[in-house]
Amino acid sequence: MWNALLDASIFWSFDRSGFLRHQKSFTETYHFTPGTRALITGGTSGIGKAAALELAKQGVHATVTGRDQQKGREFEAASSNISFHPLDLATWESFDELVSKLEPLDHLVLNAGGMPETFQTNAQGIELQFASQLFGHYLLAHKLLKAGKLNPRARIVWVTSGGMYLKALDLNAITENHGYDKVGQYANVKRAQVTLLPFFQRDFPGQTVIAMHPGWAETPGVDTSIPTFARLMRGRLRTPLEGADTILWALGTKSPLKSGGLYFDRKEVEAHKFGFTKVSDRKAGDLEKMVRALL
Repeated sequence: MWNALLDASIFWSFDRSGFLRHQKSFTETYHFTPGTRALITGGTSGIGKAAALELAKQGVHATVTGRDQQKGREFEAASSNISFHPLDLATWESFDELVSKLEPLDHLVLNAGGMPETFQTNAQGIELQFASQLFGHYLLAHKLLKAGKLNPRARIVWVTSGGMYLKALDLNAITENHGYDKVGQYANVKRAQVTLLPFFQRDFPGQTVIAMHPGWAETPGVDTSIPTFARLMRGRLRTPLEGADTILWALGTKSPLKSGGLYFDRKEVEAHKFGFTKVSDRKAGDLEKMVRALL
């Protein structure tokens, strides 16, 4: 009962004390087969970087993508099992080059995320957070599948955020500026990811597709995008590796996962904590139509 109360508080669940408490119930150590291959978007810092380093340590060849080429090349030098490819997920025309260079993947981590300060759109008129984190990830995964670059039984992990629990889905914000707020839009994108997950999962019947959220982790993105939160939570945030733990477990566990499920600290969790965030079938269908129009 005490654990249930702490988890219901959110604060004492998403922070580092929540991870350390949940960790006591972890019964499995994840393992990876050396020589397998992974792609991690936004993998040069924060949670993505922690996941890539751990995969490389266990013999997995990890390709990471990012927009900062200097940072990427420096990170590439950290391990012979890490390679870097520059990629802006809002620039969809660049995806074919990456896909053509990759060997078939065993692991795909859709992790890239950023919060532009102002409302901006890509060449197709999609707001940049949606263009990269939702539409871009969806399109990239489909291109990999179509090109035969996702092995049968590959695992796909979409990194979302607990911020979605406080956000109702707003489809108008995908193309229109209604008083843009970067943090609110970030939560909106993450709610859209989880809404799209059942449709996404059905497109990949041979693979396992899940979403996870990492709780509150101390990363460069948190420091720069929400500095007040980072300052107030100093000392209470999870380490990047603790934030990445469920990603690594989901990729490396021998246990079956529920394709289409949302996970947190190695357990499947509900997608809604409050009724106002629930999405009607009609709105979910409208979102599906929007992203499927890319294919």
